Amino acid sequence: MRLILPLLATIFFVIVSCGSQNSSSWKSPDYKKQNYRKIMVLAKTSDELAQRQLEEATVKLLKNKGINAITAYNTIEPKDLKNESTFIKKANTLQVDALIVYNFGKVKSEYKRKPSINANIGVPVKLGIFRGFLGTDIPLAGGNRKVETVNAQVSFYNKSSSSMQWSQSLTGDLKNGTQNLASSFASKSVNKMFEDLLF
Repeated sequence: MRLILPLLATIFFVIVSCGSQNSSSWKSPDYKKQNYRKIMVLAKTSDELAQRQLEEATVKLLKNKGINAITAYNTIEPKDLKNESTFIKKANTLQVDALIVYNFGKVKSEYKRKPSINANIGVPVKLGIFRGFLGTDIPLAGGNRKVETVNAQVSFYNKSSSSMQWSQSLTGDLKNGTQNLASSFASKSVNKMFEDLLF
């Protein structure tokens, strides 16, 4: 146990300090399925609400499948990250021996043109052979729509190795809010983890 916790602490500090990466779904060829006492879920974002939503959604899905999991936002405090030994003590107290980490790239914003539906308001007129319409077109729907795309990567680390054991790229948009995106990311991640036989 004394060797496992320093290894877990090293993993945690590496993922907290590293940036977002983009890669396709991948699993380490050396990975061996094992029973985990507890898995911590960490969403690396400065948006506290989005962090809570994603961590809670992932933990809920894991628990529904019989996996003991906890969120990082309400268990890890800044004082726990002072140094490696402090984190080891915290991890030991929490019985955490695996981590699921979400990393995020920049949110890409773009405007997409939607087909417009217009209503004509005015009166018809006849001037000689010219027939026309005095008035204007009023847009009822369509036009430009702002789309914010979020690119992320979810990774899995465990006590048996200091390197990543599994990862998957995620993409979604914020048109329905952060809660819906969190639910989507969590569902895709947990389903893929089970499909890839991590648990």
